[in-house]
Amino acid sequence: MIAALALASLLAPRALAQAEVHLSVGGEGQAPLPTLALPAFAALDARAGADALLAKSLREIVRSDLMLSRRFDVKDEDAGQPSVSTPTWRLQAKAGQAAGAIIVQVRLENGSGGESVFERSYRQDASWARALAHRVSDDVVRAATGRDGIAGSRVVFVNNSTGHKEVYIMDYDGDGVKRLTSDRSIDLLPRLSPDGRRLVYTTYKDGNPDLFEIDLSSGGAKPLSTEQGLNIAGGFSPDGGKLLMTLSRGRSPNLYLKDLANGKLERLTFHFGADSTPTFSPDARQVAFVSDRSGNPQIYVLDLSNKQARRLTNLNWCDTPAWSPTGEWVAFSGRANKRDKMDIFLVDVTGTQIRQLTHGEGSNEDPSWSPDGRLLSFSSTRSGRAQIYVMDADGSAPRLAADVPGSSTTPFWAR
Repeated sequence: MIAALALASLLAPRALAQAEVHLSVGGEGQAPLPTLALPAFAALDARAGADALLAKSLREIVRSDLMLSRRFDVKDEDAGQPSVSTPTWRLQAKAGQAAGAIIVQVRLENGSGGESVFERSYRQDASWARALAHRVSDDVVRAATGRDGIAGSRVVFVNNSTGHKEVYIMDYDGDGVKRLTSDRSIDLLPRLSPDGRRLVYTTYKDGNPDLFEIDLSSGGAKPLSTEQGLNIAGGFSPDGGKLLMTLSRGRSPNLYLKDLANGKLERLTFHFGADSTPTFSPDARQVAFVSDRSGNPQIYVLDLSNKQARRLTNLNWCDTPAWSPTGEWVAFSGRANKRDKMDIFLVDVTGTQIRQLTHGEGSNEDPSWSPDGRLLSFSSTRSGRAQIYVMDADGSAPRLAADVPGSSTTPFWAR
C-alpha cells in the first residue's frame, strides 16, 4: 500500500456500497486460439553437438514465450510423430554458433499451405541468448497477429531478502532476477520509463523519502526530487517526457507533474487530505489517482485540461490504480467491505462497472498491466509471504512469476 495514504488516511467507520460489483469475470464464449505448430529447432551444423543443445534451449524459451503470450494454442511436433492437424501457423527454426555469436534462422509458415509469412536471420552475442529468444518470440507474435509481443518486457519490484527493501528487476517470465539498488534502507515503488531505460523509485537512504533515478544502461543513480516530505513517483507519460509525482512538501500529499527535460513542476491537485499514486491514461489527457477526500480512499480521474476530478469507485478501500494500455479499464487493489482482504479489481472509465479479479486468496495488491494490456502482475500473500504473480486480465490463470527469497511487492511492468 502507498505511503501517502498509509500516513494521511484513516479508515471510515462504515463500509460503502458500490452500485454494481461483478464477483468474477469469465472467459466463456471467447473464440479458440489459433494453433501454432512447433517442431524441434534444428542445428545449423548437424554434426555440432553444441548447436543441437543451443537449438533445444532456444526452442524451450520461445515455446514458453509463445504460450505465455496467450495468443496461440502451441502444439509440439516431435520427430517421427504425426504432424499437428491443420495448424494456423508452423514455426521452423535453425540455430548455431560462430565466433562467439549465436545465429538463428526463423521461418513462420502458413500452416495449411506452408507459404512463408515471416523469415528472418538473427545474430547476437552468446551472452544474450535469452534476450535473442525473447526477440524471436515477439517478432513471431507481431508477424502472426499484427500486435506487439511482451517477451522482451521486464518487471521491477521491491524485495527484502537482504534484510533491507531493495529494488530488483526480472524478465517478464520471472527469469534473470537482478538487484538494482544497494541502499541498505527502505526503497519503495519503482517505476520504469516506457522505453525501459530509466528507473525511478523512492528511497529513505538519506533519511527523507526522496525520489531517485537510475540509468539502467550505465547503472548511474541521481536524485530527482528531494523536497522535505514525501517524494513518490506515479507514472511516466506515454512518451517518457513527464512524470506524475506525489509530493507532500511537509503538508498533505498532492499530485504534481514534472517535465523531465526542463524540470518544470506543475501542481495538479489542491486538497487537504491525501492524493496519491497517479497513473496516466494512454492518451495522457487524464490521470487516475487515489484520494481520501470523500472519507475512505477511492479512485478518481482528473482531466488535465480543466483540473476537474470525478470519482470512479465507492468501495470500502481503494489503492494503487493502474490505467490499462488499451484505455478501457483502471486496475486497482481494494476491498468491498471493511473485513475483506485486499483484492484486485477493475473499474471501467465511466465508473459504472466494477469487476473483481481475485477473491481473498491472501492479500492481493499493486496491480500492473503488461505492455499489451492482456495480463496483470500483482503481489499476493496467497502462499504465505508476499510474492509476484501474473494473471490474465479477466482474473483467470494466475501463476507465480518468480520464486524469489523474502517478500516481493509493488511490481511494475514495462518494456
